Amino acid sequence: MEIGDLVKIGVNRAKAGFDRRRVQTWGEIHAVKRISTLCVLWMALCSVATANIIPTSTTVTGTGPFDWIYDLQLSNDQNVNSGIAPTVNPVPHTNLTFAGFFTIYDFAGYVGGSCAGPAGWTCTAQDLGFTPDDVVPTDNSSIVNITWAYTSGATILGQPSGVDLGSFSAESIYGEPVLDSYASRGISNTGPQVGTIADNVGNTQGPGAVPEPATFILIGSGLLGLGMLGRKRFIRQ
Repeated sequence: MEIGDLVKIGVNRAKAGFDRRRVQTWGEIHAVKRISTLCVLWMALCSVATANIIPTSTTVTGTGPFDWIYDLQLSNDQNVNSGIAPTVNPVPHTNLTFAGFFTIYDFAGYVGGSCAGPAGWTCTAQDLGFTPDDVVPTDNSSIVNITWAYTSGATILGQPSGVDLGSFSAESIYGEPVLDSYASRGISNTGPQVGTIADNVGNTQGPGAVPEPATFILIGSGLLGLGMLGRKRFIRQ
């Protein structure tokens, strides 16, 4: 693709963004974009999560910072035991003293101290992990991860039909959804593996840094300058 074509794409996107602002408020535009993107992402996620602690829905509210709310479901063949929050990474599957937990990776723009969960769940934020030692999620060490661990309370039983674990939330300066990895740990409650640790990995929605229309203008301007410079050099030759 020629530089001139890239410039046109950047400028056209910027114009489209500003035209929408004339019709709708900034908040309305972002609400529609978030809902549309979440719907597309959810179709991709349905085939990923199979068992264990699963994020079944994601809601984004606010105008900045944005509140990301995850509804977590425990499958019927798993339990969640309370214990100590993970302290090592990866978290060994042979150590039953660690609590059941759920981690969302690469939660961009995290607002420090904003994560929360239901009673008995403790939230921590760290750049790596916490990750079960037998799964391999995508984890960028330069972007914070959030882990909720079940540190106090009676064992949560998944039988007979699964359990809604409640709402888990964290704030981000970003409101646009992207695909992020998650991992979780529970205890098998049926079959030959009963009483052993069961880990899960999949994808969910998380905040991502998406360029605004003004950013497209800057990109377009920079490409335009490069294009003019290249043209002048060509003419001189």
